[in-house]
Amino acid sequence: MARVLARMGEGIAIRCYGDPVDWEYGGAHEMLREFARWSDIPIINMECDKYHPCQALADVLTVREKFGTFKDVKFSMSWAYSPSVHKPRSVPQSAIIAASMMGMKVTLAHPKGMELDPEVLASCRTLSKQNGGSFRITNNFDDGLKGADVVYPKAWCATPLFQPPVGKSDHEKTQAVFDRNKKWICDAKAMRKASKRAIYLHCLPCDRGYEVTDEVIDGPQSAAFDEAENRMHVQKAVMALTMR
Repeated sequence: MARVLARMGEGIAIRCYGDPVDWEYGGAHEMLREFARWSDIPIINMECDKYHPCQALADVLTVREKFGTFKDVKFSMSWAYSPSVHKPRSVPQSAIIAASMMGMKVTLAHPKGMELDPEVLASCRTLSKQNGGSFRITNNFDDGLKGADVVYPKAWCATPLFQPPVGKSDHEKTQAVFDRNKKWICDAKAMRKASKRAIYLHCLPCDRGYEVTDEVIDGPQSAAFDEAENRMHVQKAVMALTMR
């Protein structure tokens, strides 16, 4: 398929995770890598089960627009509750990688049971040291938001959802982890724990009333729709830089 499609255009954009690979963590990412191996034109990752690089580019562009710099910007990537347990890890993993690459002061906040890929976490620690930033993890929602300049609460799935060897493919345990943490919601009270200049980000679409309240995402601190626009700009840049 990769060899055929490579004859028909100047780039191939692929978005795949979850059901098409039976929730085998990393399965979609390996499929994209196989496409890249067989294609002689660029393969653009539009989101797999490990990474969402285009979203991460939009995230950091939005931070640069709002603060003019990455230095000393406190970036908080937090889990938030959703009724749906089928949420990939790709957005939070790429967000903390990109923020660490930019040298921001990165906090990852999530309940126990929502741990991200150890390989990604190790990369964040290394990148933070290399670029003059910092990286820490907390299991407390309020602690994660305290003093943050960038507030990014987003649901992702619990480890038990995945197929072995990462998880046990146990939907009951996954749902139980979610149900224990329904208070992880970004509302006005939560935003008051952040810095006075804080902005709210979300990759969209958000689960209103669960991940975030209307008063936050539609409020003056929300940069989520600027962030959505920036997806277009960064993806045009990626195409311009990779396609012949």
